[in-house]
Amino acid sequence: MLAVITASGLGSTGCITIAGGKLEPIETTAPSDPATIEYVVGDFEFTLEGGKMVTSNKAGRALSDAIFTTWKKKGYISDFKYAGESGFTNQGEHRLTLSGSQYGDSSIVAQIFSGLTLFVIPYTVDTKYDIQYVYENTRTGARCSAEVVDSYHTTVELLLFLAAPFSTRGINKTMGSMGDHIYDQLQRECGFGA
Repeated sequence: MLAVITASGLGSTGCITIAGGKLEPIETTAPSDPATIEYVVGDFEFTLEGGKMVTSNKAGRALSDAIFTTWKKKGYISDFKYAGESGFTNQGEHRLTLSGSQYGDSSIVAQIFSGLTLFVIPYTVDTKYDIQYVYENTRTGARCSAEVVDSYHTTVELLLFLAAPFSTRGINKTMGSMGDHIYDQLQRECGFGA
């Protein structure tokens, strides 16, 4: 997420993220034989300040990739693959469909003013997620869903590029927490990963 932007060649801006912390930490157990999953983006909406964005599918893919990357690192899955806008292939046994919303709350005026001052004046974005994954096992017929709500806060400013080593801690913590809760719910509801 570190957005290092050159503003007319005069300097760099950076961002720092802070996790929303709505989800309590939980203990999860990785399976002994992690599976490969296939996913699609279903009814997912990405809005920024109330305006629906045309990049909803892309935002849903980025969100899913972030969550499934944490799953792969923790050993919950061996790999993941986006099935494409045309839908699932006949090869995938473990299928996940994302739905829900991502909302970015930020002042457009503050963003413009920040840009005009070459990012000396910071602006903020509060990103909120209300998401659901529906899981289907094509071999066993098991089907269940998991839902989470969480957020993170981003501050963008000229000198925050100095915080590069820490800039993504908030978003990474949020993605990890959401991923743990989704995995735990799917594991308890229909034995995903067992």
